[in-house]
Amino acid sequence: MTPEDRATIEWAYRVVLGFSAEDEVIVLRDLTVITQHDHETLNPSGSSQDALIVALAQTMKLRIRGLQFGELRRDLVAAGMREQVADRVHDHLKDVSVEEWNRLKQRIAWYRDDKCSPITASTTPSGGD
Repeated sequence: MTPEDRATIEWAYRVVLGFSAEDEVIVLRDLTVITQHDHETLNPSGSSQDALIVALAQTMKLRIRGLQFGELRRDLVAAGMREQVADRVHDHLKDVSVEEWNRLKQRIAWYRDDKCSPITASTTPSGGD
């Protein structure tokens, strides 16, 4: 999972579930989302809410890469999203402020700096005899 994936999923998770910019939300490489009170692994194939989060995140990623808003909406509908939902995603993205886009880019950089490897159990016995 790329830093862009993690940052856009975090942003979409915040939007869909109503978390503010001050709430701590972190997306791990396996689609697990950690908040102050909970953690859950997103399952877009089994949950319509999770599918919306992932679709919004993917749309944001395309926007960051330069796709225009009209093209994004058309692609969402072509991918099978209902027009009403595609319109809501489209309208929401058009309302994102310059400051919010800048915060998203900062969060992408933050995830890019995440060089941590997973913690693994040692197989080397410790101690004597």
